[in-house]
This record gives sequence, structure tokens and C-alpha cells, in this order.
Amino acid sequence: MFNEKYAYALHAFEEFWERKPRKRFVLNIPVTGDSAYRPHKSLHEKWLDEDYILNKAIYDCENTYYSAESIPFLFHNLGPGSLAACIGGSYELAEHTVWFDQIPLISNWDNIPEFSFDENSEMWQHIIRMKRKFLTEGRVNTSMSDLGGIMDVVASLRGTENLLYDLYDYPEEVKEFTKIVTGLWLEAFDREIDIIRQSGQPYNAWMNIPSSKPWHPIQSDFCALISPSAFEEFILPHLIVQSEHMERCIYHLDGPGELPHLDMILDIPGITGIQWEAGAGQPSLFDEQWYPVYKKIQDKKKNLVILSSRPEDNEYIEKLVKTLDPTGVYISMEMHSKHAADNLLENIEKWTS
Repeated sequence: MFNEKYAYALHAFEEFWERKPRKRFVLNIPVTGDSAYRPHKSLHEKWLDEDYILNKAIYDCENTYYSAESIPFLFHNLGPGSLAACIGGSYELAEHTVWFDQIPLISNWDNIPEFSFDENSEMWQHIIRMKRKFLTEGRVNTSMSDLGGIMDVVASLRGTENLLYDLYDYPEEVKEFTKIVTGLWLEAFDREIDIIRQSGQPYNAWMNIPSSKPWHPIQSDFCALISPSAFEEFILPHLIVQSEHMERCIYHLDGPGELPHLDMILDIPGITGIQWEAGAGQPSLFDEQWYPVYKKIQDKKKNLVILSSRPEDNEYIEKLVKTLDPTGVYISMEMHSKHAADNLLENIEKWTS
């Protein structure tokens, strides 16, 4: 993997991170299709068998065409919010995700369990074992695990509905517990970063944005359920702490329900950029409806990340390319043929020449 193409791609991503002027966006345009590797025999094999996961990833990478700045990449996926199962919570394997909210542990705030980072927990041992194995494989760039949003982890341990009532009935208890979870999140982050640092690989996460400096996506899916005033009181403080703890970070803005909080998020100095996810049933990420969102992000000199998994989005790409400033913009698009990927790249370069 660490060849001339990779060095070129990493340089382009550094230009993205540092907001260097570019003629076009940094682009990830892989051509994958359905994997022909054998299907997993069990949920355990799919999620927790590092030999199966690594062999499948290498097979898929060897059968992928990498256009533009695309690079072989292995997302260390153990489900969103894996931190919960590293600090006393449980997890449940499913076909398309791993659940961490099936057995809430906080029944009331008068007598909550003692939560601490458990390096011997099954989940953390899975994370470390797979991390070390993947980092010895030189053909793919390996990501951090998805630790999850801090308030989302709190919701897993308490239950989302209960936590919504708690913001009104037990606000101080929620804030104190959130501080505890924030400290545990930072500890897990530091431990993973140390392992990657020792390997010499770039730092990466599920968005597939390699970086020479430590980073991790931060988020709060829970915030889509609350008002801006509640966001400012309960969510904003730990986002600031997280962003100040790492050298770079991207906020995962997940759906229209989070847009009322965008101005406060953009005012956090430590946040490098925003990844916008419109959500199911919404117009294409390249649709003009979202241009005001993108303009607001760019006006604040924040980076913009757009991750599209729908080839039909391409019909909207020309106007987007001609509208956005390419500085600090990363766009990922999935294509189903080498010809289509090459043609798309050629057109984007033509539109931005």
C-alpha cells in the first residue's frame, strides 16, 4: 500500500486538512461492487473473527479499482458506540450492526453503578487484538474503532427515553455522569492512538480520511431530539473538551434534526470540519437544497466532508463542483465500473479547470 500512489494520496489529504488551495476537491472514488469473498458463517465471525475480517478486507481491496485519491482501507468496525461495552455496558451482535443499548444499566440516579475503563472487557480486548493484527498488514490503512458520541453512550447506558426526561428531572446528575463518560472516552481514544502511533501508520477513522495527526469523528445523534438550549447545556461542553483533546476532528452532522445546532458547532474552535449526512428519504447530498448548509460551513472556514453511497447522486455533481470552493472539501462517491469512475474524474477536473 505504501507506494507512490499512497504518498500522493496522503499529500492530497494533508492539503485537505490544512485547507491548502486546490484546483479540485480531494476525491475518493473506489469501484467495488458486491464482494465475492465467501459469506460469513456466523455473526461472531463477521464482527469478531480477526482472521476472517482481515482476509475479506484484503480480498476486497485487491479487487477494487482506486480512482483519484482512493486508497485501500479497512474500517475497524465493531458498531457505533463501542465505548459503552468497554466501561461496563453490554453488546449484542446483529446482522447489520452491533447494539449497545439493549440492556440499560442505570435504573435511577440515586444509586448508579460505578463505571470505569475496563481493559479486560470483551469488547476492548476485541478492539486491541484486531487493531494490532490489522496494523501489521501493510496492504490496507487501518482505522480507529467507532467509540461513538458521548451522549449517545450515556443514552445506551440509561435508555434514550429515560435520558430525555432526565434532562428536566435530573439535569445535574446527567451533567456529572456525562463528565465521567467524557473522561473514559478520552482514555480509550488515547489508548488507540498510542497503538497506531507505534505502528507508524497514518491516523484514520470510519470516514476514511488519513491524517498525519491524531483525529476522530465526534458526534451526538441524541442531539436531534433536543432543543438548541438543551444542546448548549448538555452537549456543547463535552464537544469542546473532545475537540481540544485531539489535533484534528470532524463533526458528524447526522440529519435535519441536528441543523438547529449547526451554528454552535461551527463556533467550536477545535472542530476542523463538518461531515453532513442528510439521512434516509432526504434529497441527494449534492442537491441544491443543501447548498446553504455547505455555504455556512465554508463561510466559517471549516472543512466539508460529503460521503455519498448512491451512484445516482452523480447527476447533481456538476453544479455542486461549480458552486463550492474546493478548499478543504473531501467528497467520497461509490461507482460500479472503472469507466464510470474515470469518466467522472475527467469531468470533475474539466469543470474545475
